[in-house]
Order: sequence, then C-alpha cells, then structure tokens
Amino acid sequence: MDLEQEAKRYLQGVDRKVGVGRRWQESSIYELAQYSPQLALARALGVPLAPYHLNIRTSFLDSTTLTTNPVTFENGNTSIVQPSICDQIVYSMTATNAFSGDVFKTLSDWFYQTVSGIQAMMWVEGQPKYTVAPFYTPINALLSSLAEGWPLGWVLNYNQTVSMQFQQTVPVPFPPVNIIVTFRLWQPIGTDDFQMMTAYDARKRLSDMGLESAPPYTTGVPAK
Repeated sequence: MDLEQEAKRYLQGVDRKVGVGRRWQESSIYELAQYSPQLALARALGVPLAPYHLNIRTSFLDSTTLTTNPVTFENGNTSIVQPSICDQIVYSMTATNAFSGDVFKTLSDWFYQTVSGIQAMMWVEGQPKYTVAPFYTPINALLSSLAEGWPLGWVLNYNQTVSMQFQQTVPVPFPPVNIIVTFRLWQPIGTDDFQMMTAYDARKRLSDMGLESAPPYTTGVPAK
C-alpha cells in the first residue's frame, strides 16, 4: 500500500477503531458526514477550522419578573453563516450589587451561580428546528451536562441559531443578576466556499472525490 492509499484509508476511517469518548477532531470523514457533510468536506480538503465564540446574554433586573424573554446569539445581532461544530459551553453569572467592594465578592458570585435557583429552556431555531431542553432545567445541570461534550460535536448549520429562556425559581436577592452563556464553535477558515453550502452540494463534492456518503446518514463503513 503506498502512502496516498494509506492516507485515504485513514481519512475514511478504514483502519481506525470507533471508541467511546472520541472527540470530533478524531472522527473519520465518514463519521463526520453523518452529522455534517459540509464539515466532512472541509476535513477531506484539509481546510483548517478555527474557534468562533458566540454568547447568549440576559439579565434579571428585579426579583419580581420571574422569566426573561427568549434570547439568542448576541441578541439576534449576529448569525451563523457557515456550518459550525460546537464542542464546549460555559456560563457566568454575576450579581453586581451583591457584596460590592468585598474582597470575597468573586467567590460569592461563583458560589451563587451554582445554587442560584435560575433555570433555563433551550431550543434550536432554523432547519431543522428542535428542542434541547423543553422544560425549565437548573442552569448548572443543563450547561454542565452539555459541557461534557458530544461524541462528534454539536453541529449547527448556517440557517440555525440557539435560543434560551430563563426563569428564577428563587427571587434574586441582589438584582440585577447578569447571565452570559458562551458557546465555542469551530468554523472553516481561509475560504468562503462553505458559506450557505447545502448538505446535498457537500455530498456531491465528496462523491466526486471518491468519498461516498449516503444521505441522510452514513453507516460509518466506506462505500465499495
């Protein structure tokens, strides 16, 4: 087997084992195509991916308004224009007026965000539209579980965005309370070819390269 054939077999996943807990960076083209043919094409072409951070921001300005309005990335002032893969979500919660000037304020904010009583729902807008957390879930439990990662990452296409709505089950003691949820996504860089690229177009280009990916999902086994 020459070097070119060996490299192709590696990219296709022929000689690699599928293991539990493998990150998306270690997936083969065939595995990645199951979730995003566009990102599988980027992998096949050797296009580098770079981190891209987006935030969902909201505030509880008083202790009587129990729920916030639905909010999305940067309050709708930005959008995803090309396929992205999210592999980390973190959040911060600050109570500006709580223990102001105290040397232990940052420590109190850290403990407060773990037991704040604030809960959240989460869903994805666009095509396809689906719900991630249909009921109010403690924000620490929801985002901690998401932060554990996904086998092949969380793929968001150019026509999708994430929305959240928050609820306080325990009145905030020192309003305002500010919440920022940060998503770390990875996107192809150095080219505009993937902007608004459809899954069909990506599969066609993969097929032209001899890398078959049967829609809508692949089996993980290279086509003969």
